[in-house]
Amino acid sequence: MLYKVFIDESGQKEYNTPYSKDFFVNPPPFDKYEDFWRDNYFVLCGVRIKTDDLPKINKEINGLKKSYFGTHKVEIKSDWLRNPHQRKKHYLNKFNISAKNLNKFGEDFIDLIARFKNEMKIFSVIFDKRYYGNAKRQTAEGVPLLKTTQILFERLHYAGNYQVVIFDQMEASLKVTKGQQGKILNVLQDNIGLKKIYVNKYDKISDIIFVESSNENFIQVADVCAYSIFRQFVQFGREFCQTNQDREKLKMDTYSYFDRIRCNFYFNPHSRKVVGCGLVCIPNPNKLNWNILGGCFDANKKTQP
Repeated sequence: MLYKVFIDESGQKEYNTPYSKDFFVNPPPFDKYEDFWRDNYFVLCGVRIKTDDLPKINKEINGLKKSYFGTHKVEIKSDWLRNPHQRKKHYLNKFNISAKNLNKFGEDFIDLIARFKNEMKIFSVIFDKRYYGNAKRQTAEGVPLLKTTQILFERLHYAGNYQVVIFDQMEASLKVTKGQQGKILNVLQDNIGLKKIYVNKYDKISDIIFVESSNENFIQVADVCAYSIFRQFVQFGREFCQTNQDREKLKMDTYSYFDRIRCNFYFNPHSRKVVGCGLVCIPNPNKLNWNILGGCFDANKKTQP
């Protein structure tokens, strides 16, 4: 069985805030320091789909686009759906769609993702920059893109089956040896100085491809999922690291769009745990588990991990 995994990112790859232990001992409140939390998190998100399921889901996405825009040749980006200037430039003026209908499209798009919770499984890695000191930031272990890529590859390896990994294009050239794309290839080849964790060789990943998101509906799906996860941690991530939490009973508020796709997360089929499988936050100093799958399982219908 062959899968394709479509990967996009959300948040800043760079460190925009100097290291201070106080940022995790006494985390700044979100309502006063939203920019700090936006700078703090970087998210890498993969959406894994069986190749046999791709045509039917792609047809649904194209149909949804046509019903709102009159064509399937429209690129969906979370930033463009939210930012007033980008909304006007890429959608409102270009396709003569009303703001109300554009908002409705965004709702229907996220609902489409949720409807295919068994076919489209989310693997995400959240990088919490507060915990990385000045020395570690200078090593491969402290580079958000590299570390999240390594962990994502590991989780895909353990999920089994062969997979083609498809990243959103990061450079002007599609050549995998260039810039950030070359670094990702080096992670796959274990050639960039990262410490081995559990996997010596990612032999379940058969190929890495870089594509332009405008040409691939499922990169656009990954973009929307990545932003929803990013917003979840920007708004509520400090709850994940509270030291007074029962490690098996973490209570965490949810961002509305994250809540709507939470049943899409890959989980351990035996324990039904998502944390450590489909959702990894690094570091996770208290080894907290977060049960986000409440209500996701239909007793009369099997839900796939």
